[in-house]
Amino acid sequence: MIFSESFMKRLSAPFRGIGNRVSLALPGIEYDLKLIDCPYTPGEYILVVFYNSLLWALLILAFMFFLFYMQGNIGAADFAAATSSLDGLFSKVLEFNSIFFAPIATFTLLSIFFLRYPKVLAGKLVEALDKDLIYALRDLLVQINSGVTLYDAMVGVSQSGYGSVSKQFETVVQDINVGQSQEAALERMALRTKSDFLHRAVWQIVTAMKAGASLKAALASVLSALRNFQSARVKMYTQELNLWILLYVMVAVTVPSLGVTLLVILSTFAGVGINDFLIVMLIFICFISEFLLIEFIKVRRPVIKV
Repeated sequence: MIFSESFMKRLSAPFRGIGNRVSLALPGIEYDLKLIDCPYTPGEYILVVFYNSLLWALLILAFMFFLFYMQGNIGAADFAAATSSLDGLFSKVLEFNSIFFAPIATFTLLSIFFLRYPKVLAGKLVEALDKDLIYALRDLLVQINSGVTLYDAMVGVSQSGYGSVSKQFETVVQDINVGQSQEAALERMALRTKSDFLHRAVWQIVTAMKAGASLKAALASVLSALRNFQSARVKMYTQELNLWILLYVMVAVTVPSLGVTLLVILSTFAGVGINDFLIVMLIFICFISEFLLIEFIKVRRPVIKV
């Protein structure tokens, strides 16, 4: 995001109703924004996405105009004709429609990216929680096996530096200290967490407490499932990483070199014209593709604490 939070809130205030209506088409965005502690409401965030994507598109449009002007494809006469009347503006837009392809693509891609970004961040928070969860549950199991009560074990986990897991248990301890029962405080944590394994662990603890069963067996079962899940994720990522490396080599090496060679051959035999603009656009597309592919590989990497 380019603009500051305070400026965006003032800018989006007159159109907040429109943003709220548009946000109804994205029902999960409100929960994702709350999970990542975003300062914007869903309606405000929709407007923030629109303003930032529009600004980036305008910057790309200015850059494209600069390239065309430096190549001599656009001159002072074209600007005079475009500003003389509305019909002149439309005619010049149709004549130089290739200038607007990159800004429109930039606006569309960035809008999709920004709208998906809260969900991606929420998923990364869940992964970060699962990363520490296996050690927190193991600590909890060791303390219970040693004869420590469940409350004291949760206090120990909340003070042991397990990241988001410690914060979750700290909230549970605070709820118990203000008068809630252990079952009710754990149920509240199970409802607010987005981690499937923490959700499952808490409900098994609550079920075992209500049924009078052993907490050790419930925690051991969740620990075993979590270890198997993390091992499977590492194996899956290792297998698919070969495909992403192959795609990166194609985008970074094969397409720029062989693509230009193919265009030269086509210009010789098929009469396809090649100019500086086409070469610059090919390099620009390859650069953007490499960046997106690297970011996608980073997002796909499982967050596991070793």
